[in-house]
Amino acid sequence: MTTDPPEKRFICDRMAGSLCKYLRFMGYDCKSANDLPSGNPREDTMILQIAREENRYILTQDAELARRGENLALRLVSSELGDQIIQLVHADLIIPEIRLTRCSQCNALLIEGPSLLNQQNLTPVSTPLVHCPVCHRQYWEGTHTQNMRKNLDQIIEKIDKTT
Repeated sequence: MTTDPPEKRFICDRMAGSLCKYLRFMGYDCKSANDLPSGNPREDTMILQIAREENRYILTQDAELARRGENLALRLVSSELGDQIIQLVHADLIIPEIRLTRCSQCNALLIEGPSLLNQQNLTPVSTPLVHCPVCHRQYWEGTHTQNMRKNLDQIIEKIDKTT
């Protein structure tokens, strides 16, 4: 497990929720528009403001938002997660590797060991635990993480075939 988190930072619009989750599992600081209040007609403006203030790349399928974001935005040309990851790799924005250093739910950096709030409900696992200090989710190298690694390996194989 790589512990050095990547330096690039992102914000995903509401259509890129799965990509946001994968970017977090890959160790990238990635905010989600899904965490903003819903129904705001100025949401795109909020996303642009966050991107500028926090030096984040906007990841969106919305051509208008991508245009307004100029050099801070990347228009995702596919709604398929694998194609989106490939596009980010080709744009030299990410290195596709599951690092398990960020919470997939709230984006906080994970801490080694079990959460003190969840120790009594802990299912025994044979791999090291990490937890989120904010939302107290537990993470370990279980089936879900292994499946994500396999899925990412298949995406990387596609990248290797296209280069």
